Parts: sequence; C-alpha cells; structure tokens
Amino acid sequence: MDSLTGGLAPTRARRFVAMAASALLIAGCASSATTAPQGSAGASSGTGPSGSSAASGAPVLQPGDARNPAAPGGEVTVGLNPGGIDHLDPALWYFQTTWEIGYATCTTLVTYPDKADTTGENIVAGLADMPQVSSDGSTYTFTLRSGLKFPNGAPITGADVVYTFERLLSPKMASPGAPFYTSIVGASDYMAGTATSISGISANGNAVTFKLTNPPASFLSRMTMPFTCVVPSGTPMQPIEDGTILGTGPYVVQSYTPQRELVLVRNPNYNAAVLGARGVVDKITINTTVDPTQAALLTKSGQIVTSMDLIASADAGQALNDPTLKGRVFADPVANITHFWMNTQVAPLDNVNIRQAINYAINRTAIQRILGGPGQVAVTDQILPPTMPGWAPADLFPAGGDPDKAKALIASSGVTGPIEFTVHTSGDQAGQSDIAQAIQEELKAVGITMDIDLKDSATDYAFTTTVANKAQAGIDTWSQDYPNPDDFIGVLLDGDRIAPTLNQNRSMFNVPEINQKIHTLEASLDPTAPTQWHQLDNEIIQTYAPWAPLVNGVRVSLVADGYCGLLIHPVYQLDLTTLGKCP
Repeated sequence: MDSLTGGLAPTRARRFVAMAASALLIAGCASSATTAPQGSAGASSGTGPSGSSAASGAPVLQPGDARNPAAPGGEVTVGLNPGGIDHLDPALWYFQTTWEIGYATCTTLVTYPDKADTTGENIVAGLADMPQVSSDGSTYTFTLRSGLKFPNGAPITGADVVYTFERLLSPKMASPGAPFYTSIVGASDYMAGTATSISGISANGNAVTFKLTNPPASFLSRMTMPFTCVVPSGTPMQPIEDGTILGTGPYVVQSYTPQRELVLVRNPNYNAAVLGARGVVDKITINTTVDPTQAALLTKSGQIVTSMDLIASADAGQALNDPTLKGRVFADPVANITHFWMNTQVAPLDNVNIRQAINYAINRTAIQRILGGPGQVAVTDQILPPTMPGWAPADLFPAGGDPDKAKALIASSGVTGPIEFTVHTSGDQAGQSDIAQAIQEELKAVGITMDIDLKDSATDYAFTTTVANKAQAGIDTWSQDYPNPDDFIGVLLDGDRIAPTLNQNRSMFNVPEINQKIHTLEASLDPTAPTQWHQLDNEIIQTYAPWAPLVNGVRVSLVADGYCGLLIHPVYQLDLTTLGKCP
C-alpha cells in the first residue's frame, strides 16, 4: 500500500502509508472451506515504555494503559494531515490512512480480526464464509452470509460482488488495485476493453466463484484488500469521492468536507449478529487539517485523541522518554520501507552506474539520526522489511556511505556534463523534506545536483504515479497491503504492472528476466520461496539499483489523556473502530 504512514511519507495497506518475522501467506488448496495459513507480522503493540509484551505479541496491560478496552458510546476526534485522503472511492484509495478508514466503513468478503498481536493476521470470514478452494488452487467459491444489507436496506447479493469486481477492473476506473486480480480468468481482456464481462467470475445466488490462471499464493490475502469493498450493482463507473458508496462496515460517512473533516457514524444496517460487534463510539470525526508537526501538541491538549499519521520524529522521541506519558505512548514495529526510488527510463538515472553511485553516496546512518535514531527507524539496504519470511541481514551498501566509491562509479558511467535531477516528495509529511535535504547534501559532495520538489501528499502521489510526467526520483514509504513479499517486489518492481496512471512502479523498472522471476515466485508454494524472494531482493538492488532503500520504521502513537482502545493492527495499523473514552 502506498503507505501514507505518518511522519515518513504517504503509502497500504497499502503505497503509504506506512514503518518481526512472518511466514509466507499461502492460500488454502483444500476442497473444503479453510483458513489460509497465516504469518506473523511480529508487530507487538506496546513495545514502548508503557508496558512489556508477551511472547505472543500481546501486551501486558496496566491500569490506565490506553490500550485497555474503551467504553461504548460517545464520540472521538482523530487527526489527519491535509493531504491524507487520496480517494474515498474504494476502487481508487491507496493511502495507509484511507485504508484505515476503509476497515471502519467496509467489510470485505474475508477480512482480519481486530487484534493487535499476530492473530490479527489470521484471515477470517467477512461478508462471506471462508471459501471453498479447489485442490489445485484455481477455483475459489465464496458464499455470502445471510442477513447482510447495504445502509439503505437493500440486500447484499452475489450479483453485487460480481459488479464490484467489474467496476474495480474497468478501464474507466484505472484502479491501482486492478493488477492484483489479473489472475482471474478473463480479467485481462476485460481490463483491455476487449470483453464486456469477466468470464472467471460468476454468481449463483449468494455463491460467487472466482476461476484463476496461475493462481497467486496470496490470492486469499488479496481478497482482504479494501479495493474489494462491495458496492451496489449499478454504481457509476466513475470516481465517487464523497464516501456515499461505503457501507458494509460498522460505520458510514455522514459528511465529508475536503481539507477540513470527514465524519463517520454508525451504519444502521450493519449486522453485528452475523459480522461480529465492531465499533465502540457512535461518531468518529477525522480532522483533516492536522499538520504532523502539531499532532503531538494537539493530542496532549486533548483536541484530538490520536493521529492517523505518524507524529514528528522529534516529538516521538520526546514522548517516548517522558515518564508523565506512561501508558499513553507506544512504539510498534510495522512492515514498511522508506526508499529513494529512481526512474530507470529517464536520464540521468537511466544509467545504472549513476544509480549505484547514489546508493553509495547516501549515508543511511545519518538519515536514521534525522528520524529519531535506532529507537524509531532501522537502517536497511533491502526492499523487504524484516517482517517478511526469508528476510536475512544483508550488506549491499555501507550504512555510512562511501563517497569515494560513488565518485568512481560516476567516473565510469560515461555520463558527460552536469548530473542533475529533481526528487519529488511530500512536504506535509514530517521527516520527508529532512531526508531529501540530507541526500541533497550527500549527492552534492560527489558531484550530483539534486533539486527538491515538495507537494502535499495527494498531489505528489498523483504526479509521481502518472507515467507521462516522467518524474525522475522520489522519496516514499510503502507499507504492506498484506503480509507477503509479492506485495513489495511484485507491486513496486514488476515491469509488467507499469500503468499510465496510479502507477506503483515509479522507478519504471522493467527487466523481463526479473519480471519472470517475480511471476514464478508469486505462484510458488515451494517452502523455499521465502529464501528465493530474499535472493531476488538482493539481486534487484545490488545489480540494477532502481532504489536506494533507506530505513524500516516504527509507528509511535500518542493517545490523549482519558482515552482508550488504541489498537495498532499488524496489517492495516490504526484501528479506528476500537477507540473511545476510558471506562
């Protein structure tokens, strides 16, 4: 997910979002309904000063701890930066923060429980029972549970599910989620406009069947993504940004004023008896005017309960060391990667020697200090975060940089004349501009001129994911959509997934041999697949250098006095449905 995760950048479920070892998610291949084996994200909530964590990842709670359950009823206000909502149309949203909204307003066919420990990654029934899966993994049949309705009282039917996927994959929508479902039979023809329906999806009453070719091991995980939020048949195949088509979760959108606030209230037709009781308060107001540098102050003063973004690193460091905030500040490892991507098809970054030189020129340890030190981020030179199966330490580039090696690579690159380019990043994300300025100085020292273009998160995202703009480079954070390596390497670096708009492969990396390796691993049930993903990770970065990986992060959350229910989910992070006043 393009993890619009807090202080580092916009990214998933997700580009953003969002900042430890899990087993590879493998979709069940039995002929009977089953839960796919799940991995552990290792995100043990509450590893900060306010409590220790049990071996399972579940925190040991003390009286007054903000992770204790909240009292039902009332309302809360949370903060979000002005660029923190990219879309409110489920076919289009892809920020960490909008997916957090999605898990409050949508229930997908299968979903995740509201658990902060590793059990939060176990896929469970949502609108549908767990699917019947053919022995070869090529057919999934989901049966909708009875008594489910849209907010207007209309029943949710199998036909609505089929239509949701037709809308999601329609070329009219240009959804960034569409590439996740190209394994569905007929999807590619439908997406290309050469078919009027998706032959691999059919409904028989409330039973919906998906037929797949080269089924990805992570298909069931992909069905949890908020892209698949079911909408009524006939919903226009054009962006609907007021939130009115959201309505299978415990909350619905009451009102939305862009750049001001989004108000959620209880869904009158949410069937808690079938779907499970979710949602503590009656009303959630999301204040979308909160700058991350002010979020900690507003939380301490009680003007917001917490921030959907990360707070500024300096504020996070101070809060973690403030004994008066015990039980109200927490540090949670999350599966993400902050990286410096380089457009491999635009000069001067189309030269691999220049890209490798940049990797050597960057002092990752200095960036770590800028972002609050080892307690808040860990230096990395890999694509996959340590939460991923098969991950192992690597030493691809020196953490402190090697300017002499960088200069030597520049000298051997064959590039004559000044080496200049522009890096694009989010000016409203605390830490992003600081990273850019640090890299700017480091590149200047080896003879490379880098200009910095700062935009708000939503504008930066729209610009850099539009191929025609030929953005040369950028700094972003990617948080997982689901716990599987294909959600990082496949989504961000598969050349076959380059799209004209909402393109996640912003480095425009397209090497046929690597693409094929990605496709093979995506479908692999081989127990050694995690190790092979790790090897591919290192090959891409060391040989081709489309990125300079920088840091893996930690989500520091601060909660206002008197409020409870903080839950940082191992997949989608902040759970809006559990917040409320302390009992």
